[in-house]
Amino acid sequence: MAITTFKHHKDMVILSVIFVGLMIPNVIIYAQHAIHEIEASQKSAIEGKVNSSTRQFSEGIFFGLTAIGYVITTVFILLKPNNVIPYYVLLLGTVAIIIVYYFRTTTGIPILGTDLVIKEYLVDYNDVITKIAQQIFVIPVAMMLQKVYDMKNQKGEYLTTKR
Repeated sequence: MAITTFKHHKDMVILSVIFVGLMIPNVIIYAQHAIHEIEASQKSAIEGKVNSSTRQFSEGIFFGLTAIGYVITTVFILLKPNNVIPYYVLLLGTVAIIIVYYFRTTTGIPILGTDLVIKEYLVDYNDVITKIAQQIFVIPVAMMLQKVYDMKNQKGEYLTTKR
């Protein structure tokens, strides 16, 4: 875990705690929203509202995959903190999610394989919490990534000076 790997690097432990603290509300809200949208999709399907059902199901899948992706990358970062790939996946994925959100609220997002577009006019507390937490947790993740590079460079310098 990050705490044992970075036991001599208090700043990495502190950044990890901040990062996880900001990640938890994202995962919870995305998972809850996924469940809500899939249940709403099933209700719409029963009522014969095919287009609404398709939109809701698509959003449910998106939110569910986002929650799963966040859990997986967080676990990888905590278990393998020296591997830079999960940091980049998390950073780029989060930027992509934020861009999708803004497109969804402004121009709409087409659903692949259909002629439907998801456009959301309302913003609720779920949107606000996730967008704030996402935009904030990018900071400790980027700082952690820089620390990993710094530690790798220090280790490389130690090896070259030791020869």
